[in-house]
Amino acid sequence: MKRFIVLAPSLLAILPSLFIYVINKEVAKISVALFLLALFTIGLIIFFIFLVIQFIVKDYSKATVLATLLVIAIFYYGHFFQIIQPVHVWNIVSSRHRFTVPIWGFTFIIAGYFVLLTKKNLKFAYNIIGIFTLVFFVTSLIFHAMYIVKNNQQKEQYDVIADAHTQGPSLNNLNLMFGYLPDIYYIIPDAYANSEVLEEFFEYNNNEFVSYLENKGFVIVEDSTSAYPNTLLSLPTTLNMEYADILDPNLLHSSLAVRRSLLEYNKSVSLLRSLGYAYIAISSDNTTFSGEAADHRFNPDLLFRLLIRPTIFDPFSQRFRNRVLGAFDAFNGASRIAGPKFVLAHIISPHDPYVFGPDGENIGIHFHDDAERSLNSMRLYLGQLQFTSKKLEGAVEVILKNSSRPPIIIIQSDHGFFLPDSYDLQTIKDARFKNFSAYLIPKVIGSVSDSIAFPKNNINTFRFIFNQYFGAEFDMMENKTIWAQ
Repeated sequence: MKRFIVLAPSLLAILPSLFIYVINKEVAKISVALFLLALFTIGLIIFFIFLVIQFIVKDYSKATVLATLLVIAIFYYGHFFQIIQPVHVWNIVSSRHRFTVPIWGFTFIIAGYFVLLTKKNLKFAYNIIGIFTLVFFVTSLIFHAMYIVKNNQQKEQYDVIADAHTQGPSLNNLNLMFGYLPDIYYIIPDAYANSEVLEEFFEYNNNEFVSYLENKGFVIVEDSTSAYPNTLLSLPTTLNMEYADILDPNLLHSSLAVRRSLLEYNKSVSLLRSLGYAYIAISSDNTTFSGEAADHRFNPDLLFRLLIRPTIFDPFSQRFRNRVLGAFDAFNGASRIAGPKFVLAHIISPHDPYVFGPDGENIGIHFHDDAERSLNSMRLYLGQLQFTSKKLEGAVEVILKNSSRPPIIIIQSDHGFFLPDSYDLQTIKDARFKNFSAYLIPKVIGSVSDSIAFPKNNINTFRFIFNQYFGAEFDMMENKTIWAQ
């Protein structure tokens, strides 16, 4: 038992990252061997630290307790932060790292100080740590096994749905409708509100960004709406060109894994691949969308995220900023890939966490519920939206520069902004559905672009594209907004 207990701090150090890895293993862009090597290295470092502490204090029990406190302080902060994130005490927002990091750290410094100075025998605490670690380790293994089984069942459920919904119409009129296969860019700035919402609730005129797009030839759909108010209903239904009840009668009550699978393996990609398109994914958040089915994908460093996320170093890691900046940088590489391509880019901005000021300055990390969706949250959102607009302009410039033929570019948010609770529910719902939507489309041979009726709801986005350019005959779906979680 003693040999096991001296390994307890090392085991406790690797479990948080192992837990996150198992949940995200389907989208992990790293090998199991590499990840296990990283965990082994962490465990080895912690064991070495334990040996150093034991050498200093000359007491196995005390060394084990001190090493365990150090491990919990470093590797379990992220879980503590998630638990207390919604808590507000004396109007102090506990979901900000600037409050929680000092409190967390000070607590363990005091605890370690008392353990170091105590003259009491810590054999009981030593044994408790061993028992707890053993139970925790075995329980975690059982949970991981159950999760894998459940996830495989959900994948089988999705496969049935996918088989029924990835068959498309014949597109034999391709060459009659258009002279070449245009690159298609579908760019989703998450939660980007339309101009009406920005004017009414933020007193902000977005004309600078809108004018830039219009000068480039974009058409802005002023009264555009999303069909659903959240990403993992909006994007799967948009890309499969069907409302949820048609895709799957149980979709509104299904797991997030099933919804994400419908996003990853969707009908639009299936149709475009049948025409010879390469599928390129740009992701800034592997949890929502990773591009696991793509031919080429650009996404954040998942190994770094898996290792850093549960630790106290995460607030200082800049990963929230880097994932957005990395996604925008990826347009240069994606647009240089030869051959006809469909680029699906999901960018977690201006969606929270808010980490950018209007000019990209570092403002720390602020989550949307920091102040119960207060006016301060709205101010932070607006600043991040302004920066997102500038980066979108840069992405458009890069795409046009690297395109040998005019591409199709659609900038369309999956939903709008979630207003504070001080507004009535109907107003909140209406604003949430009012998304941003802009189309840059080459002229079809023999058509007059001014006469084109652009879709007013995301559900018809790809029906419109396939009809307009590839000779499909999709009926336009009724424009509906469906409030569902």
